Parts: sequence; C-alpha cells; structure tokens
Amino acid sequence: MIVFSGLWMYEEYTGVSYEEKKVISYTQRGNYTYSAPVTKPNPLYPEGTRLEMGKPAYFFTVSPTMDVSFIYRLDATSSTDLNVEAKTMIVASDKEGYGEEQNGEGQKIFWQKSYQVGDSKSAHLKNADVFTSNFTLDIPKIQEQTKKIEDQLNYTSNPTIEIVTVINYEGKINGKDVTGTQNFAIPANISSTYYQMPEELGFVKDTYKNIRVQKDPSPSTIKFPIFLFLLNTVLIGALIPIRKMKKIDPEYIKKLENESKNSSFKEFISKGKIPENRSSLLQVEISSLEDLVNAASDMNERVIHDAGSGEYFIIHNEALYIFWDKTSKENIR
Repeated sequence: MIVFSGLWMYEEYTGVSYEEKKVISYTQRGNYTYSAPVTKPNPLYPEGTRLEMGKPAYFFTVSPTMDVSFIYRLDATSSTDLNVEAKTMIVASDKEGYGEEQNGEGQKIFWQKSYQVGDSKSAHLKNADVFTSNFTLDIPKIQEQTKKIEDQLNYTSNPTIEIVTVINYEGKINGKDVTGTQNFAIPANISSTYYQMPEELGFVKDTYKNIRVQKDPSPSTIKFPIFLFLLNTVLIGALIPIRKMKKIDPEYIKKLENESKNSSFKEFISKGKIPENRSSLLQVEISSLEDLVNAASDMNERVIHDAGSGEYFIIHNEALYIFWDKTSKENIR
C-alpha cells in the first residue's frame, strides 16, 4: 500500500500538464512633443522666442504655427525587422449630430473630413530603434478649412479636431511575418483666437499572444496521495515495534520484572564472589532477597551478589546466609 501511494504521489507531482497563458508579444510606443515659435509682434513675447509645451493657450496673433515631432518605437520580446511608414492626418468631425451620446464612446459621427499634413516618412526598424516624424501645423489654416466645410454644408457646429499619426508596418516581429496599422491620436482645441494642446501626449500599445506553458503541480492535486503515503508510513511505524514486542522472550520479561522489584535493595548490595570454601561454612538458605537484606542489617553486614551464579549471600560468624535468584545472573549493574 505504501508503495502504491508513493508511486501515485510521484506520478501526480511529476506528471506534465499545460495551460494557455496570455503574454506580451510586442509593444508599440508613440509620443508627441511640440513647440510654438513666436513669429508675430505681440506684447507678451519677443519674436524668435520658442514657446515650449505645457502652456495653457497659444494665441494666433503670437504663434500661429506649431512644430510637432512624433517619436515611434517598437519593442519586441525577441527581434524586430520592419519597414515602417508614418503619415500625419488632421481629422475634423462633428459628433453633435443626431443620435449623439454625450461624453461617451461610440458616438455617431455627423460629418468627418481628413487631410494629410506634409509628406509620408518611412524607415527600416530593428528592435527598439526610434523613428521620428517631424511636421508643422498651421493652426489658422486648419480652422479655415474646418469652417469652409461648415459653410458648404450650411451647418454651424463645434467640430472636433484631432491630430492622428498613422503607422503602417510590415516585416517580421519575433521571427514571424506581420502586417499592421496603428493610429496615435491627440485632440487639439481650436477657438477663434487661440488653440490648446492636451496634457496626455504618450501612448503604449501592447500586442499579446497566447503561449502554451507547463503548469506547476498543484498542492491540491497531490495532497491526497501525500496524506495516504504519510498515513501508511505512520501505521507501519506503529506496527513494527508491536511485532517486535510479540517476539520478546518471556524469561527476559520476568528478569526485567525482578530487576525492577530488587532495585529498592541496590544500596545494601555489593558485587563479589562466593568463597571457594563455602562447603566448610554453615549454610543457611534465605527465602527472599528482602529477608536477606533485613538479616544483613541486623548483623551489621552487607549483602554480596555473585553475578556469575546469581547468588546473594552474607557471611557472619562462620555461617553462610544465602539467597539464590534463579531468574537472573546479573541483577545489579
């Protein structure tokens, strides 16, 4: 039984099982940076000054254009070998039409118009290479084009303006052929006299894959075989001494009992050997060790124990007082 439970526990622990696990295959990172050159005379900044990111507003009469850089990188778990193309679009749309869900995703677009800013740019990327696309936004022109659409539609609204960089990539990622497109969009708030840029300018886009991994043995799977194995071990450990006890010689048990009984007289007994001239002495047999010890006390003598013969004796006034323990040849150690 213990062999069976041990084998069962071993098989449960070493048995191989697998599970599907979702892990990151590669990560695309995009980040916008910008600055606005002061190109017109104004009471706030000298011409030629460059206004950096984070201003609450940028005025048309101060810095009507904005220089923007989009930085792209793809990090794969193993390797990257890609051809990448980047193009930046201005996407104007009206989401205030029929069926709109305020401040929610999945809004119905009433109208939308896209046009490209500058030329497309391309590069060949290895793993963790950085690709930068630079372009300039003419904010008054964007506003003018948007208003032109509204005038042609004879419809006035509060359109949304987004700057969208579209990344098209093709090649190998982690040794596998891939083709894909990823958009990185930020809103631009354009009013009649100024424009604003968002605070959130960075993006991280993870692409996952499923892999088959080996599962570690669960404690719940092997706990019953372990319990059975330990139970059998305890039972066998308990049975072994019981079986050994059944084989003990009854004479040995009797000897132990006598030793226990005689241990109270140990301080009155010394080891020795019965004299060879015992036959010349008057011999008196005593019926018990206790009586012999009492007699020795009365005679102011010590009891002598001959371990070889198993005899206890006293010699007093040419008389041999003797008690012979037939069950033991060495009661005093």
